[in-house]
Amino acid sequence: MLTVGSANALTYTSGDLVTVFVNNGNEFIADLGNLATLASGTSVVLGTSASLGSTGGTGGIFTAFETNAPFTGNDPRSLTFTTDPSVNPPSNDNVLSYVRALPSGQLALDDGSASGWLFNLSGFPAAGTGGVLVNDATRVAIPTSNPSSYTNVIGLGTNELNNLLPFSTAATLSGNGQVVDLWTGKQTGLRTSVTTLIGTLTVDGNFAGDGSEVRVTFNAVPEPGTLLLVGAGLAGLVWSGRGRRAA
Repeated sequence: MLTVGSANALTYTSGDLVTVFVNNGNEFIADLGNLATLASGTSVVLGTSASLGSTGGTGGIFTAFETNAPFTGNDPRSLTFTTDPSVNPPSNDNVLSYVRALPSGQLALDDGSASGWLFNLSGFPAAGTGGVLVNDATRVAIPTSNPSSYTNVIGLGTNELNNLLPFSTAATLSGNGQVVDLWTGKQTGLRTSVTTLIGTLTVDGNFAGDGSEVRVTFNAVPEPGTLLLVGAGLAGLVWSGRGRRAA
């Protein structure tokens, strides 16, 4: 995977979860780090330098994507994305238009050969020049009117990842504590796919109350095996309680 960019430019590596806030005519984009190493319950607080205005992300939209390797040999076969809880992506499994969107969507983010929306983020100048409001190793803030912005490259007014997906990947932030689902769709064949809920993101779009900070908290969905163990443990407790009462 590419590690891209120059000094003062946002950088990312394969597996990083990149979030996007859009509000008040600006975008705030941040790298939360490697999704695989984010422990459930981890909160990341990010200073926006008030680039989203006094309400921060509240009143705007939020979306997030993970970039997965490898990018050579075969097309990427999976895509990790957010949706509003009202959307049920698994209902699109095995629908050809969705199956084809999974590798195509990943390529739109980063095709592994120095192109794609994520790669373009590393090319912005330092903060205070060229309309860039924030720019460092983990954050960049730019106007939505910028030709390389999320809004113009893959948002396109529909938030359907370059108009590839049959549903929006964004959620409208009505206040702090907004819960956004995080899914991974995996192409399993030419016409088949499996989409799994891997966690949720609780988004505080105006964490500091003045628009200067946002907070994102990741909560993983327990593995099926873990749920079985918990269920077995609860069943054991119930049986133990019955045994004591019978005695």
